[in-house]
Amino acid sequence: MKPIVQISLDLTNIEEALETAALAMRAGVDWLEAGTPLILAEGLNCVRELRKNFPETPIVADLKTMDGGYLEAEMMAKAGASHVVVMSRAHEETIRCVVQAGRDHGVEVMGDNLADDMISAARRLEDLGCDYVIHHVGYDE
Repeated sequence: MKPIVQISLDLTNIEEALETAALAMRAGVDWLEAGTPLILAEGLNCVRELRKNFPETPIVADLKTMDGGYLEAEMMAKAGASHVVVMSRAHEETIRCVVQAGRDHGVEVMGDNLADDMISAARRLEDLGCDYVIHHVGYDE
């Protein structure tokens, strides 16, 4: 299996994010991530712009959902995300709602594992239907 290379666009303006994304794509990156700082600064418009400029590229919307799971996942999907992120520490029902929204809107769900017991949290995310379980490496770590 070929590894997937993803760049996290943890920037605060869409112009810089688009320039960085174009450079990353030329360098061989497979997936683009609308990072949390970019989504906070630009809203879901950043996902729309990434989709417009990179129509065939998987786009991860890293909103780090903790609540309002269905609504947030649906919004990200409608903006053009192919993948959405829910946190492992979210309530079980929130994770289920994100997974259901993913199924309803054709996006895959990444469970971001930020837990003390990484093994049991990964199993929980898998059992709840996440398509991917990712190991969280914090910005501040």
